[in-house]
Amino acid sequence: MSSNNFRITEHIVPGCHIREYAGSTAGRQEDVLRLHVKQYTPLNPPEPLSPEAVTIIAAHGVGLAKELYEPLWNEILQRAERNNFQIRSIWIAEAASMGMSAIFNEDKLSIDCNFGGNIITNLVFLYPRLFTTLILLDPVIQLNPPPMGFGSDPPSAINFTLYRQDVWPNRQAATEVYKKMFPKMDPRCVDRMTKFGFRDLPTDLYPESLEGSDPANPPVTLTTSKNPDMIAQIRENFSARTLDGRIQIDRSTHAEMDPVAAFFPMYCPEPRATFFRLPTLRPSLIWVLGEKSYLRLDEVREGIKICGHGIGGSGGDSQGKVKEAAIPKGSHLFPFENLGKEVQSFAIAEREWAEKRQSMDKRDHLVLGEEWFKTIKPLGAFCSARKPGKERL
Repeated sequence: MSSNNFRITEHIVPGCHIREYAGSTAGRQEDVLRLHVKQYTPLNPPEPLSPEAVTIIAAHGVGLAKELYEPLWNEILQRAERNNFQIRSIWIAEAASMGMSAIFNEDKLSIDCNFGGNIITNLVFLYPRLFTTLILLDPVIQLNPPPMGFGSDPPSAINFTLYRQDVWPNRQAATEVYKKMFPKMDPRCVDRMTKFGFRDLPTDLYPESLEGSDPANPPVTLTTSKNPDMIAQIRENFSARTLDGRIQIDRSTHAEMDPVAAFFPMYCPEPRATFFRLPTLRPSLIWVLGEKSYLRLDEVREGIKICGHGIGGSGGDSQGKVKEAAIPKGSHLFPFENLGKEVQSFAIAEREWAEKRQSMDKRDHLVLGEEWFKTIKPLGAFCSARKPGKERL
């Protein structure tokens, strides 16, 4: 239990307005949505806390309760303590249409609202110096979408999401179904899903309880409804093809549509858009990929190659700023299946950064390095090339 290792503080904060994204809110686009945030502060931090202690800001995956990551936070904290690596706190917010946030926003949300690694990467584009290091866990950042389950595509996560069961006679029955769907999931994560991933009926979506149900052991549904779960994975583009067969993008409702993919009836703009911005990513970065992930790993690795190599970027893999770690036999959900190996990847990235900083003394942080003076010539070096006369700047 995370409460044994952390002091958990809950926050409710206003989220960003979702403007010019048709159908995201049920009412006015100026409606204020709220985010449910949890802050995990270690119970027994060393005194004094090192100036190099880190703050971890996390983002959850689509349809996954943020509390499912609590066993991971425990593993990270235990590994950190053994390696003299200090953590100030861990913060994770739930997206407006997911989990507890969705409950707070239930009367304001519609079903047109993407995720985890994608969100945190785009946060870096907004605030390039906010993060020192990123650790992306099997992020959906690729040029082409995974199988989308229509036309000639094989079935995928979206087929499962759209047709999945979402009402059970009680919490125990829901948990048993969940365990069968994800047999490799860590039991600690299953416990968190039982507590936070389901909610009692009635709800706005299901206002009536099941006939003959036990009030002491009520029926449940998903805390994150399968409808926003679906929309976070993929958007509809049903109206792109006109009656005469032409493809026409309605920019008032689908402004982020990639013209190259406009003929698809379903699309997801964020992975492709984020992929093209990877060269400008500033923080050091480790990509942790599941060997058995459903993602197009060949395309993800093409993104790793270009990551950080552009203007404002970190320098990329050639500078040791971008690395890949693979989880053997890991699926897309490996953060909940093999916690120890994931924590090891995190520790490696942080240790390499710390070792580089330790070689710098106090003066190194105050002055420009020698390479500056080797590259930029002093004014006197230009005198011989000038005609005799008055110096001018």
